[in-house]
Amino acid sequence: MKKTILIVDDTPANVRILVSCLTAAHYGVLVAEDGASALELISNEKPDLILLDVMMPVMDGFETCQWLKQNPQTRDIPVLFTTAVGDCAAKMKGFEIGAVDYITKPFHLSEVLARVKVQLTLIQQKKDLEAALAQQNKFMRIAAHDLRNPLFAILSWAEIGNCDAIAADQQDFAMAYDRIRTAGIRMQNLINDFLSLQVLQEGEGQERMSDFNLNHIVGQVLDQNEFSANAKNIVIHKRLQPDLPQARGDESFTHQIAANYVSNAIKYSPWESDVHICTCLCQDTIRLEVKDHGPGIPAADRDRLFVEFARLSTKPTGGEAKTGLGLSIVKHLAERQGGKVGAEFPPEGGSVFWFELPHKG
Repeated sequence: MKKTILIVDDTPANVRILVSCLTAAHYGVLVAEDGASALELISNEKPDLILLDVMMPVMDGFETCQWLKQNPQTRDIPVLFTTAVGDCAAKMKGFEIGAVDYITKPFHLSEVLARVKVQLTLIQQKKDLEAALAQQNKFMRIAAHDLRNPLFAILSWAEIGNCDAIAADQQDFAMAYDRIRTAGIRMQNLINDFLSLQVLQEGEGQERMSDFNLNHIVGQVLDQNEFSANAKNIVIHKRLQPDLPQARGDESFTHQIAANYVSNAIKYSPWESDVHICTCLCQDTIRLEVKDHGPGIPAADRDRLFVEFARLSTKPTGGEAKTGLGLSIVKHLAERQGGKVGAEFPPEGGSVFWFELPHKG
């Protein structure tokens, strides 16, 4: 596909030279005589690259470039300033405000074509790399999701086998099944962490807003964490409001938030204790709460709860691993879909982590 280059220059002689040079090299060419005209033209037709003169009346090249870099629609278009040979100050200022290169006057046509070609090649390489990374991330995300089903089956059979072995007093088998279950839980945690990190790496704009049943998601999360709870003899109590309206948000993000809260409650709860899960309707939102009877969070740590890689003093009660990423990812996922998160610490001890989302109404 033919690449289009916008020339912004108020000197007709310069424009003629550049137009002749670029059209001979089979580029599409657009022309604007000042910065304001260039911005108006770009709003209708986006070029692949801009040759921008520094010295122009009304709106000079620097101001024009600043406008371009402030606009999300145009900030990625590479800008090459055209400036006099000895004007070092202009060149440095151009780089500071976002230009990628410069072309000196008087023009040497071979230099013009070489610098233009380099920048267009870099753009294409960036696009190719982004496409390859997107494809790789898509594959890894699908693979991680697909691993959940066979892993769930492994954990199920490990639990059944472990119970049978203990009943038959076969300690070797019991130990083997316990190791299978422990390895499976670790794999499950790795998959969940991987999927959460993918969200952060993908950046903004990946959410898929829809209406969904929060109670249904909670049920799925409890099924997935059943083995972890059983391993520590933790009883999970659920109180889900039956007439809860549909949540409005990203179902996958919400699943990851609920999974993080429940797994954390199990991870930090004492053996043979209780965890309480509830959903309820607030004024403008629906709310998920997960309460544990663990050691709680020391007052000195509470301001860093949802901060990435925060090192909190509270330790898991069963030797489970922690990355310091979980709650920061939860906050990010909640805000991406218009929700909010928080934590409360009752006087009787333990912690209550909550998450709120808008509802369909």
